[in-house]
Amino acid sequence: MGQSISLCMIVRNEEQNLKECLESIHYLVDEIIVVDTGSEDRTPQIARDFGAKIYSFKWINDFAAARNESIRHATGDYILWLDADDRIPPQEREKFIRWKQELPTSEKQAYWFIVESPKEEEFLTERCYQLRVFPRVEGVRFIRRVHESILESVKALGIPSSYCDVIIQHVGYARKEDMHRKANRNLRLLLTALAEAPNDPTIHWHLSMTYNVIGEKEKSAYHAETLVSLISNNELKGEERQWQIAAMVHLGNLYADLGRDGEAERILRRAVKLDPDNPIACFFLAKLLMKRRAYSEALPVLSRLKKIKTTVHQVPYPQRAVKFYCHLWLGNCYEALGKRDKAVREYALASEINPNWAERGAEIGEFYLRRGEGEKALQVLERAAHEDPFNPSVLSNLALAYKRLGRIDEAEVCLRKAVQLDPEHFDALANLGHLLLLQGKLEEATSPLRKAALIRMDADLAAALILIAILQGRIEDALPYTERLMEAMGEKTKRTLDTLGDYALLLEELAMGLMSKGHLYEAYLLNIASRHLLQQEAILSSVD
Repeated sequence: MGQSISLCMIVRNEEQNLKECLESIHYLVDEIIVVDTGSEDRTPQIARDFGAKIYSFKWINDFAAARNESIRHATGDYILWLDADDRIPPQEREKFIRWKQELPTSEKQAYWFIVESPKEEEFLTERCYQLRVFPRVEGVRFIRRVHESILESVKALGIPSSYCDVIIQHVGYARKEDMHRKANRNLRLLLTALAEAPNDPTIHWHLSMTYNVIGEKEKSAYHAETLVSLISNNELKGEERQWQIAAMVHLGNLYADLGRDGEAERILRRAVKLDPDNPIACFFLAKLLMKRRAYSEALPVLSRLKKIKTTVHQVPYPQRAVKFYCHLWLGNCYEALGKRDKAVREYALASEINPNWAERGAEIGEFYLRRGEGEKALQVLERAAHEDPFNPSVLSNLALAYKRLGRIDEAEVCLRKAVQLDPEHFDALANLGHLLLLQGKLEEATSPLRKAALIRMDADLAAALILIAILQGRIEDALPYTERLMEAMGEKTKRTLDTLGDYALLLEELAMGLMSKGHLYEAYLLNIASRHLLQQEAILSSVD
């Protein structure tokens, strides 16, 4: 028979959250213990509906005391603790069942679960490990009246712990107003806890975080400084080292917020020196360097950060946001240093992580188009066009994506709108001309192609205008464009062209030259023009 699990919860006026929590977990556990600390709504009834055992407990401003009351009533082999605003997502439930089936009957352990805290902006979602399951043994208990913890007790009893990949979603900090409300609620309890244990680093950590949330930066910095001094041990390892780095980084950020950039940079560089592969330390040092536009200094820090695997730790941080800003800032650095291709590549990677970011949509779309990734280009460019519908560069590149995917009518609409917005937009004019030529609309194609050629005569424009003139029987109009193309290719422009065959041969030679340089489209256009001339010559010869 497998090991049993008691779900232990403490609640008060949680009718808005409790049902969804219990719906996600009730059939995965063997017992539900709910300690109610004074609800005045339907919370107790909701708990009963899921078969919970409910116990009342007078609130004494001590979360640990209430937690310990809940585990006192548990009968399972293991205890899982949740808050009412926790959920086991549907995709995690099979994983939970498999994990439960493998729980050891002897040599029992405690287990760290991944706790995911969604934010209003999805890519800012934080993840961290929290000790959420422990064996029901004599002496195990929570400590601290707020931000209570079972870890110290588990360690003191010599209970080993291990990490599992089951995810719990904690939705209580999704909105900023929820964070402010809870911070104000916790402040009084934290100050009481500080009076009871003035040298407890954990209390100083949470006090600093709380003051930061409610905007009292000086007080936040004071507790962060105290915390750093309490744990300034260079011999720390593992998770303890990660918390030490997190404290230093937090203090560095506070110094930066207070305008003390010199102190901020010193402590952030110390943090990176202590742990060069810590993503949080590298990220915030890079952020400070980017703030003062020190691109050459930021580049190696960001390059290192890019190589670091952003795994889940006990310290919560938004892994996707770190990766997004790493690519974004690398793009900024490369752009500032004149390396545009590298910059656009990083911007493209940033947009894949945060699809809502459309600031560089035209360039990113162009990057994907050059790589032949039409679907990716379309996704980026459609978002960019939605954000900035009057940007002709975005519309022109969006049209190319539509064209690449065979959506010709949509491509034409975009290009006509782009030209209407900016009648001298080179790319829009050229792309519209080529699209109309592709559809066989020679008369319509001529005007935008000529306008584009007046701005800049590229090989594709010359080839297109040569082809149109020849197809329309206007050989004399094709010749000046042929000379312009030959000049651009470094060919001798003085050639004797006595017959259509001579002209066809010249165009064939130019096509071969273009093909050797990778200009396949231009070569294709000239080959069509050459074949047409040969056909015309054959017709004339047969008449003679």
